Amino acid sequence: MRSTEAACLTCRQKSRRCDRGRPVCKRCISKGLQCGGYPDKFRFCGIASRGKWKDRDLPIDEEAVSASSSPSSTIPSRKTALKRSDNSSSRSPHDPLALVSQSSAPIHKSEIDTVLSLDETDILLKHYDQFVCPHQIAHENTSDNPYRRYVLPLAYEQIGLLYAVLGLSACHLGHLKSDKHLYETTAVDYRVKAITALGAAIRKVCSGHFSDNERDGVFATIQILLLHDIRESGISTHGAHISGALSICTQLKLDERLTVKDERTVFFLGNLIWLDIIRAFSVPERLCFTQELRQKLLSLCDLRFEAVNGCPRELALIIGEILEHAKAHSSGRLSTDEYYTQVQTQIQKIYSWDSSRCFYPSEDPLWRCVAEAFRHTCILRAWRLLDPSEPASTPRIQTSVTAILDSLAHVPGTNPIIELNVMPLFMAGADSLSPHSRHYVLLRLSEIQARAEMGWAAPQSLLEKVWQARARQPEHDQSNVPWMDFTHNADPMQQDDYLII
Repeated sequence: MRSTEAACLTCRQKSRRCDRGRPVCKRCISKGLQCGGYPDKFRFCGIASRGKWKDRDLPIDEEAVSASSSPSSTIPSRKTALKRSDNSSSRSPHDPLALVSQSSAPIHKSEIDTVLSLDETDILLKHYDQFVCPHQIAHENTSDNPYRRYVLPLAYEQIGLLYAVLGLSACHLGHLKSDKHLYETTAVDYRVKAITALGAAIRKVCSGHFSDNERDGVFATIQILLLHDIRESGISTHGAHISGALSICTQLKLDERLTVKDERTVFFLGNLIWLDIIRAFSVPERLCFTQELRQKLLSLCDLRFEAVNGCPRELALIIGEILEHAKAHSSGRLSTDEYYTQVQTQIQKIYSWDSSRCFYPSEDPLWRCVAEAFRHTCILRAWRLLDPSEPASTPRIQTSVTAILDSLAHVPGTNPIIELNVMPLFMAGADSLSPHSRHYVLLRLSEIQARAEMGWAAPQSLLEKVWQARARQPEHDQSNVPWMDFTHNADPMQQDDYLII
């Protein structure tokens, strides 16, 4: 496709690079957006008269498009597009009442066999196993890496998860080799296929006809898709899939059925709990899981939760409750006076929380440094919820900024634990006032990026916007420049999820 041809309407509105894919832009599909199409001279109605769609109806359904419109992919598309009824096509992919086609199972099995037989699949799965998995958890025992133990076996039988893993691996390998085609085209193709399969898998699980592997495959696919976005940019439009996970938990009453023996399910759900909290850091209204469900699931998690996410579970529950109050206040379900009282009570809990009495994944004393960094991260976010305009120069704000930077100064860049601290560094940087502290934050973020061999564009971009806005303030104006202002979209239906983790 010539680069002189027009971009789709959606990409042009967002001032984003368009792949100009036909009949719809795959970049829009990969971001979970509705492609606005192209100028009239490029659009067809009814039956196409020439080209590769000659004598055929154009596939306007997202599932059929994403499965069949990837000429650059080395993985063959499905030969048969499943047509949905008029009733089911209007439903959300997360609607538990929507049923998956009965004919999808044999197609999926054949598709898995085909994909697994490809040399490219073997290369990407090996890369995921050897290079991506170690960065997904700060764990000394590499032989017990839960991503190797849980994700890879499931990927060999769940097509959506297989595509998600291949997409993440292609993205990582592409950046590692500076192979633009691999991370911009191949990885996007896989992700489109993963999103399509995920919608069908969620509907099947919610219909009640599923196996434990299919259920856990959904949870794993959601997490891998989100990790793909985190590792690539830090911005995700797939956070809505967390709602699909919540639908499954609610429909199946997993809060009542799960026990510590369901370690695989609990592992994935625990990580989704934290990802849900992280996306609510910028917009509390996006918080999905309830506090009751968080308490139940995190009580079942083991220390791998901290090894994957860094934040101790006790702090995760406290900040989760604070964000829950913010969400309730925003919707009018909690009065302002009650909101302030509730949040201040939780803030005092964070201040009094003792990191020396917490259990950690290992005896390494650096875990306590990480816990302190997350404790003050939660403090900063909580104060900003009560008063976003409070000057960054306020002593209590600067005390937490200093505490984060001092704690993480003890963590060397050679230790895998440092990779868990993007969020604390970002939060400290957002309220850093001195050039040397800002420079330190950027150095540590670059250090993490180099170690993980992937980019985190969102944290650095947001920090630069905050710092530039502060520099433009009149000298007498000490009011805060909230970083959240730069993540907010005026259109609530088009909000991106900032997953700074």
